[in-house]
Amino acid sequence: MGRVHTGPGARESRWNDWASGSHRAYVRPVTRRASTDRVRIVVVVAVGLALVAAVWLRRDMVASAIDELRSMSAAVVVLLLALGVLERVTRADVMRRLLHPVGFGRALTIHDVGTSASKGLPLGGPLATGLRYSIARDAAIPAPTFWSALVAYGVATTFVTWLFPFGVIVVDLTRRPATTTDLAMLAVCAVVVGGSLAFWAVVLGSDRVTAWIVGRLRWASAIAARRIPAIGRHDLVAGFLAARASLREIARRPVGLLLRTALAQAVGAVILLVALRGLGVGAELGSIEFARVFFVVTLLSSFVPVPGGVGVVEAGLTGALVAAGVDAPTALAGVLVYRLLTYVVPIVVGATLYVVWRLDVRRRRPQVPASTAAVVSLS
Repeated sequence: MGRVHTGPGARESRWNDWASGSHRAYVRPVTRRASTDRVRIVVVVAVGLALVAAVWLRRDMVASAIDELRSMSAAVVVLLLALGVLERVTRADVMRRLLHPVGFGRALTIHDVGTSASKGLPLGGPLATGLRYSIARDAAIPAPTFWSALVAYGVATTFVTWLFPFGVIVVDLTRRPATTTDLAMLAVCAVVVGGSLAFWAVVLGSDRVTAWIVGRLRWASAIAARRIPAIGRHDLVAGFLAARASLREIARRPVGLLLRTALAQAVGAVILLVALRGLGVGAELGSIEFARVFFVVTLLSSFVPVPGGVGVVEAGLTGALVAAGVDAPTALAGVLVYRLLTYVVPIVVGATLYVVWRLDVRRRRPQVPASTAAVVSLS
């Protein structure tokens, strides 16, 4: 009976056998992904049907909430519109600075077209990334710059999204005893915030981790190139190293990125607070109580597999505000204004910018003379 080799040479040989094509029957990840996508689609459809049913069952309260909006003064409406514009500008400015030296208009297009796809379409995340990459490539933005900007934007957003509830709960606990739920939320927020910091410290700072990723990229690209030869023309390792260098440069000055990201998220909270104050909500809803309701509910709603958390955010915020002492129709009216400016408007703006970009691409595309087209067709 022959010996079984288990040393480093045998391990390398097994990797080489894998790369040489002895794994033709390996299809399980594709099957698992298709099954996962079906489950997510079923969940999205179920939540959508539940949302329609909830609106129908509470149609009287929805009508009362719409009537409440008529009491809002013109000055409050103008202020809300200004805040809505500020919210879009601050988010696009974060992307612009990460994609420097891209102009503001192109940064706004890249950001809001992706936002429109991710918020407006079920499972729209991959499509949003693809659209953003297409627009960035059309603007001659290097691929490493684009991917490093996308990663930095995501990490900063995650960090701030979890840091806000952590800070608000800590401040709130200075006024009352802590509950088990409070401690659990603080622990989870601390883990996620710590994970974001660990990403910068380990993934970007460790040469060992970098060498491990480079090795896996070379292995994966060798396998993919056998199936799709076009992949072999791209140096994935060089792209990864360039993106890592760009991320390390961003990580050397993180304060500005985090402050701008925090400002963008805080503007959304201010929109809801101004809407509620404009509808007559006063001392029954304190600033700390509002902040705790807003940031915790917004955070929890992000886990629901529905585009933009539609239906879930509205129900969660309205219910939490009612529990805090706000009248139900008034709470729903304020939430509807908030969602109009931070959910509906970005979808419309992003879709419009996408159409404008496509028309511009078509205009810049060189026109083929009719005679030339006929010759090509005949040949």
